Amino acid sequence: MSRFPFHSSFLGRAAATLLLAGSLSACGDDLELPPDETENPDPQAGTHMAHVDNGDGSYTTTVNATSSAEWIGLDLDEGAQVSATEDAVWDLAFMRFNVRTRGGVSGTGDVAVAVLTETDFEQVTQAPADGYVADAEDGPDRGEDPDSAFQMGDGWYAYDMTTHALTARRNVYVVRSDAGDYFKVAMQSYYDDAGTPGMLSFRWAKVPGPASGGSAVAQPSQY
Repeated sequence: MSRFPFHSSFLGRAAATLLLAGSLSACGDDLELPPDETENPDPQAGTHMAHVDNGDGSYTTTVNATSSAEWIGLDLDEGAQVSATEDAVWDLAFMRFNVRTRGGVSGTGDVAVAVLTETDFEQVTQAPADGYVADAEDGPDRGEDPDSAFQMGDGWYAYDMTTHALTARRNVYVVRSDAGDYFKVAMQSYYDDAGTPGMLSFRWAKVPGPASGGSAVAQPSQY
């Protein structure tokens, strides 16, 4: 029997610890941290969609929505152009000045929108806990299209009766995607530099979810 059982045990544990540390150090390059769940998507260009990285965590996206017959879909979670012809993976869809969300009467994605009027993009640092609406049945207004969440209130644009031009309002739309993540969206223009209508541009970025619960979808009462 050893005269120094405590010291022998201690030295054995110390040696094992050093061996383990050396082993971890040797394979350190192979170790990966868990993915950051708040990481922004890496948008990819599509046939009708282009993205510009603004360098601050936000993107400016331009959608060629000039067609009066084709919806252009966007998957916010992936930052990718997707088909909007079936109820699948799109979150937002665009046609001319119309914006649909894949929730309510427009799809089963449970996508909903909180409209923050007269708000600057930089002011929104977290998704609100309530105030979310989904696309609804057509109400008592002109046309027969569903009432989009982006047309809630006065809508995302102002129309000049003299020039017949559309100008984006200073609103921020916080969109809850079909994956349950949140994105802030600010519409910027209906025209490209050449003045072509239907070339929608908007700024967007991922934001943290609400600090407290409360994302119940309420149908807008009027538009």
